[in-house]
Amino acid sequence: MMLLLAVLSLAGLPEGPGLAARYPGDRGLARDPAVVFAEDFEAADLRQLGARWDDVSNTDGGALALTDDVPAASVGRQSLRVSALRGQNTGGHLYKVWPQGPDQVFLRFYVKFAPDYGLCHHFVSLGGKPGAPKWPEGAAGLRPASAFSTGLEPQRASYLTWPEKPYAPPGIWHFYTYWPEMHSYETPEGRGSRFYGNDFEPAEPAVVPRGQWLCCEMMVKLNSTPEASDGEQAFWIDGKLKAWFAPGSVVGYWMRDTYRLDPTRGKPFEGLRWRTDGRVTINRLWLSHYVSDEVFGATESWAKANPTVPVNTQKAVVWFDDLVLARQYIGPIASGEVKPAD
Repeated sequence: MMLLLAVLSLAGLPEGPGLAARYPGDRGLARDPAVVFAEDFEAADLRQLGARWDDVSNTDGGALALTDDVPAASVGRQSLRVSALRGQNTGGHLYKVWPQGPDQVFLRFYVKFAPDYGLCHHFVSLGGKPGAPKWPEGAAGLRPASAFSTGLEPQRASYLTWPEKPYAPPGIWHFYTYWPEMHSYETPEGRGSRFYGNDFEPAEPAVVPRGQWLCCEMMVKLNSTPEASDGEQAFWIDGKLKAWFAPGSVVGYWMRDTYRLDPTRGKPFEGLRWRTDGRVTINRLWLSHYVSDEVFGATESWAKANPTVPVNTQKAVVWFDDLVLARQYIGPIASGEVKPAD
């Protein structure tokens, strides 16, 4: 059988079919030598599913559920539904840690936002920390000294210009990033004592649709040595490269905690110094759907200002499926195999 190979984008990164093209429907993909971890949610129940992860958040059993809603090309029969219920929980998560991970990984997952989805607080992320515990650690407001995390998340507005440009829920994709040389929001120069995730957006907004399955993929490549600033991150939606932040890949400047793309005012991007400690590898995966009370309040405010758009102010629901973590570009699920009969 002739294999479809990924084509190179104008940025020099792959697009379209990738490793998954060798495995129609993803059947057998988990056993490929390049794959570090895979989760298809084909478990008998949540207890069996949770045994494959290190930490599970499912408040009062109301956040997580296995459902029969799956991407069209998948040979699987189940996905994971994660529900944030206002006043009851803030969503749920699955969390995985390795003692030692690779220096470069690609994380592909499928996600669908409910047709009435509002705003999201935090989403799926990768990270690295030597000796990381088997549960998520809170680090809001702090700049890490020898660790990093970066999340592919929907955000409600673009901050590439001022005033910010709002988008309908769930918003647009961006990276929400913590690393040892991150910038503070407190001053235009990015100096301060409080640090929240830095904003990396593509020049062309990647709008998040509701009510349909999306193939999301993110890549993190660590700096080659603790002294170097040659780290990278990129993301793809449905096999199309949307953003790539690497030394010289884009031109822009820092404004507070946002990297603004601007070829007229900026300079080539300096790269990311993800680690200042050679022991840091990519060893944390957080499949998270988090919606705080504050964000539910923001959803309610948006709904009042936009009464013709259906938005649920009491519940936020997403579905996840066909997650793969690998050492090379994965790409969307390849079609070509009929699902087995029940």
